[in-house]
Amino acid sequence: MSDDKKLEPILCDWLTNQCETSPDALALHDLVTGRRTTYQGMLDRSQRIASVLTHQYSVGPGDRVMVVAYNSTDLYEILFACWRLGAIYMPVNWRLAPPELGAIVEDATPTVMIVDTAFEAAVSGLNLPSWWRNDSDDSPFEIEIAATGPWEGFVELDLNMTANLLYTSGTTGRPKGVISTWRMQAMAVNQAAHTILGSATRTLTAAPMFHTAGLNSFALPLFYYGGTVHIMRHWNAEEALSHLSDPKLGITHTLGVPVQFQMMTHCAGFDDATFPSLVRAGVGGAPVTEELLTQYQRKGLMLCNSYGMTEVFGVATLPPEQAQKKLGCVGWSVIGTEIRIADDTDIPVAQGENGEIQIKSEGVTPGYWNAPDLTAASRTTDGWFKTGDIGRFDKEGALYVVDRKKDMFISGGENVYPAEVENALALFPEITEAAVIGVSDEQWGEVGHAIVVLKNNSDLDADAVKQRCTEHLARYKVPKHVSFTDKLPRSAQGKVQKAELRDTYAG
Repeated sequence: MSDDKKLEPILCDWLTNQCETSPDALALHDLVTGRRTTYQGMLDRSQRIASVLTHQYSVGPGDRVMVVAYNSTDLYEILFACWRLGAIYMPVNWRLAPPELGAIVEDATPTVMIVDTAFEAAVSGLNLPSWWRNDSDDSPFEIEIAATGPWEGFVELDLNMTANLLYTSGTTGRPKGVISTWRMQAMAVNQAAHTILGSATRTLTAAPMFHTAGLNSFALPLFYYGGTVHIMRHWNAEEALSHLSDPKLGITHTLGVPVQFQMMTHCAGFDDATFPSLVRAGVGGAPVTEELLTQYQRKGLMLCNSYGMTEVFGVATLPPEQAQKKLGCVGWSVIGTEIRIADDTDIPVAQGENGEIQIKSEGVTPGYWNAPDLTAASRTTDGWFKTGDIGRFDKEGALYVVDRKKDMFISGGENVYPAEVENALALFPEITEAAVIGVSDEQWGEVGHAIVVLKNNSDLDADAVKQRCTEHLARYKVPKHVSFTDKLPRSAQGKVQKAELRDTYAG
């Protein structure tokens, strides 16, 4: 399809398509309120939301609709309402401080924001038209939906129009808006075949829906295929374990970051838990230890490493039958995606060597909102997207993610990848979790500093940690420093905030 080829509404109006064949099928289930919404109900509500947005807030094609709200079935209805109008859906991290939210508003200039009443104080200084919502039937959001007729039209689209705008943390500390186009949505739908989605699929969404994992993975393409999305308000390990084990819910798919699956192993019911309907449990967003993979393998569940990021739809996936054979592997590139491993000059390296993972795909973002320099820096001269991740291919062409490029440090001339050291620390029964950073050293240039969370009543000390590491790692990889803490700082997506650790432990 050429760039100027228009998309017919029949290709974009997924809800109407589902209502033609299965209007009474369950589309959404809010696990907090108990609200269950059919595809017909979801279509009706999204059309009414679109009507309010265009008539009361003058939202039209290209306008940004900012959403600051907890996970809810409402959020997908708002997204489809935006798409109907050709507007850009823009969910924002509700954990951000007012100045951070202000910086995003200044950058994106949204037309309106839909806000949970719980965040009234946080957004009070943003000076934007606001449509307030919460879980009650008498919230302004529900009242206006009920009083408004449906907007049944669907704007004419093309592949290059922006569908969503997701702000993600940048290395400079300034959030960057990742543009997600209709071309990228089409890639996501096509690639969903790799994850065995269909009308019988029941996915559990527990990640925050302002993040690509919560918004897109399994869930968003599933509306194209007519399945059901069960939504948790917040991450809770005990509740997630209960939902995944519940035969009445029949969860077939879920996705989480490593720490979430690790937290479930610490739940009182984990040893007796079963996963009767789970077909695909994807894990990604951070390096996964082999010990964690093995813990679930013992229970008959293969955690399938996956690889992706906000900037890219569908990079690599690993089916369960291969996960058992290739612990730590993230899989092979999906249809329509090319991956190469390159050195610091963007020259491909030999098979088995470490280098930066670079990608070519129609699923790669065209760039960052209002950031042409950042967009240019993310591309090689021959058009490959630079992920900033270090990886390698094995002899069968399967991809392994080694670490973030910025997290690697050089000790005595040798590259040290913190994920490899963290993988070794995960083998210690006394350690709950650990993170490793590189810090300055007069003799070696940089050395490792391990920040460790111990299990209750453990008396493991720093010397014992270092001594035991020598059994698993080369000497130059063994952390020179070990500190203990009650918990590691994490982002809303569950990723360890290495920058914060560097600020704390660099000295």
